[in-house]
Amino acid sequence: MILVAALTMAWGCSSDDEEKLEGSTFIASEKPKWLANLIGNDDKPQWEAPDPLKYESSMFIMVKLEQRLVGVSTDDDMMTVLINGECRAVPAVRQIDNFNSYYFVLKVRGNSNDRDVSFSLCYYCAMLHQLFILTGKESFAAERTYGVEEDFIPPMFKGNTKFPIQFKQLIHLPENAPFNQSKDDRVAVFVGDECRGQGEPDYPFYVFCTNENETLQVRYYSAEKGGIYTLKQTMVPTKDEERESTIAF
Repeated sequence: MILVAALTMAWGCSSDDEEKLEGSTFIASEKPKWLANLIGNDDKPQWEAPDPLKYESSMFIMVKLEQRLVGVSTDDDMMTVLINGECRAVPAVRQIDNFNSYYFVLKVRGNSNDRDVSFSLCYYCAMLHQLFILTGKESFAAERTYGVEEDFIPPMFKGNTKFPIQFKQLIHLPENAPFNQSKDDRVAVFVGDECRGQGEPDYPFYVFCTNENETLQVRYYSAEKGGIYTLKQTMVPTKDEERESTIAF
């Protein structure tokens, strides 16, 4: 299937390794409204439709937008395909079916010598001002269709240009935690004072990183104690799909 290589690169592998985070500071606080800022500063691309006379044939790709992006999608969104950096499809706008799913239909132009070339599926989200790009090596398949008889839902969020490193973080409390865990507790990962992901303890949540050299720090809000614990030990981004950590206070 188209962009198989890109999807493999996007998801990566998983890991069950744990990290022990020792020591913390505490400040009294109301329940925080932690939220990662996913808004970028990418300009709307000026993709130009390819000249059909330059290419031998075409193929169709119907892309269903993944659920993580549905809530921020608007009529101003655009999608196209680049082959070796050249726009090969008329930039498509979103379509909505009877089930309220969002689709982009792309007619991709190509030649028989487009073998093992760089295919890039590019999506611009107007609300987030962000470009999402998945790239992999593919060969042009003349007169073929993808995503028509069954859904093709590539993980476009993994191609985020603002946060190219993403992973799921699972945080557990130790048995000797200085409070009782509550359904109102929250946990978050920060870079400095910038929230990069938040969720509930014992449930995975996404963490967003700009590069592999960032320093990450965990903060934990205890409803019982009415305050926030900031863990002293830091950690670095991971390229694994998911990381699991047990914190210590």
